[in-house]
Amino acid sequence: MTIKEIATHLGLSQSTVSKALNNASDVSAETRDRVNGYAKSVGFSLKRNSDSKRICVIFENMDSSSTAQVSYHVLTGFQQAANNYRYEVVVEHCTSKNPPNLKKLCHENNFCALMILGTKLDSPLIKELESANITAMLMDSYVKNPKVSCVSSDNINSVAAIVEHLTQLGHRKIGFLGGDRESVVTRERFSGYLVGLIEANIEYNGAYVRYGNYTEACGLDAADYFSELGVTAVVCASDLIAIGLINGLKRHSLRVPEDISVTGFDDLDVARYFSPALTTVKQDFISLGENAFTLLRQAIKGNKVKRVTIHTEPIFRDSTASVKEQ
Repeated sequence: MTIKEIATHLGLSQSTVSKALNNASDVSAETRDRVNGYAKSVGFSLKRNSDSKRICVIFENMDSSSTAQVSYHVLTGFQQAANNYRYEVVVEHCTSKNPPNLKKLCHENNFCALMILGTKLDSPLIKELESANITAMLMDSYVKNPKVSCVSSDNINSVAAIVEHLTQLGHRKIGFLGGDRESVVTRERFSGYLVGLIEANIEYNGAYVRYGNYTEACGLDAADYFSELGVTAVVCASDLIAIGLINGLKRHSLRVPEDISVTGFDDLDVARYFSPALTTVKQDFISLGENAFTLLRQAIKGNKVKRVTIHTEPIFRDSTASVKEQ
């Protein structure tokens, strides 16, 4: 019998059952009695401390549809790997404005480790993890605490390869449209953009760079700016940003790729079916999740690996073309 099975039988969430079994203060006495009574009747005993095989996956700031899609794909890989070792995975959601106290969360729910997705550098969760004695895994973020590891895609080399692709097509005026400035992902993909320019001996122009968030609306809004800028290509930090930009450019009677080339990042399902099909970077979300669990399991056992970077693959489709054809 597991907490998930208890939750299903009682018609409650896993989180509520977990809190009831751990006598958390934000669960009613009636619910605690009901959960504990049933657990006792089926002989369920909650393992404590070092015996715990419970991991909490925290989704922070899932207001971005792009971030949410990526994170849930990663969760699939994480969950599959966890199941192989009979770890229980409990999912929680929060925002930067209402973050949980991680130390209290782990204590009350007997979590042996945390996996956190969607954080920014200024997140309260990041600040707490800097000094907390908590084994944790971050995706696309980092802190100096040796108990906290990180898994990410090869953002820098990936975007550098996309810029190289564009320069091989003859582009020299290449823009960059990023997501949140406080996102490690955005900073690394911008760094890749810079590396690509340097390798192509193209002088950096700050006017060619804009930031927003990881949504289609970001691209739509930025289309007004890039349509007047004179760039021949724009590297976007996500597929949804790129799709928004392409749709926005249509309002200015600019065709992709005939008038301007646009690239994305992620290779979401929509990227191949959109018109024009999107040139992008394919992330292996399942591998990200599987490696995140493997790394976290090693950390739980006391073997520390600070960071793992997962290989990506550039996907060249119809949204890029040579300058000659434009």
